[in-house]
Order: sequence, then structure tokens, then C-alpha cells
Amino acid sequence: MSGWWTIISTETPEQMADMTKVGKQAFLATWEAGLSGADWIAQLCTQGKATQLAFNGFPNRYTATADVIAPLLQAGIAETHDDEFPQDRPTGWPGTITVHGERIAACTPGQLLTIEVWDQS
Repeated sequence: MSGWWTIISTETPEQMADMTKVGKQAFLATWEAGLSGADWIAQLCTQGKATQLAFNGFPNRYTATADVIAPLLQAGIAETHDDEFPQDRPTGWPGTITVHGERIAACTPGQLLTIEVWDQS
């Protein structure tokens, strides 16, 4: 499948660099999406609301604060219809979306989150 696998975590970018040591309990949300399914995070970077740290697809790594990301996650990751992935909203393939509401609610507004977007092609 061509597309992206997204992980949003409370772990630091340095901690996320070694996935064998990452605590899955730190994951706030994960989902898979199609080719344009990572446009939402690119848009946040363009708006100055997120920072891209790595861009080779294995993974693309970003950071953003919880006050930017939590509302998007609390609104829910939309399921794609007709393979459409809106640029301004996290959207995933049905059946691949996991959101941990209690973990998201525990985040503080300025808390730095790590967003990893893995190339699945």
C-alpha cells in the first residue's frame, strides 16, 4: 500500500528515534492514510504551528505542542471516504485509526509532542 503511517507520541524525538525502546503507552494516536494523508502536518508546518525535524520518510519527524495537536485528535481522526484526505485534518483508512482520549486529555497545553509519519510505499 502506498501512503503513510502516523504516530503521535508524548515521547521526545530522541526517544522516538529508537522504536525498539519506545513505550507504546506514550502513543496518543496512530493511523494509516493514503498518499496525501500527511498534508495536514505539512500545512501546520507552513503555518508555523509544527516543526519538521526529519524528512526522509523513514520517518518524517515533526514536533508540535499539545495545544495545537490535541484539539485535532479530540475532534477524532476522520475516516476517508472515496480516498479523500483533506489537507487540514488528520484522516485515515477505516479500521486503522487508534485514538487514546484519556492520554490526550492528560497532555498540558505547551507539552511538546512528536509526530512521526512513516512512508509505506
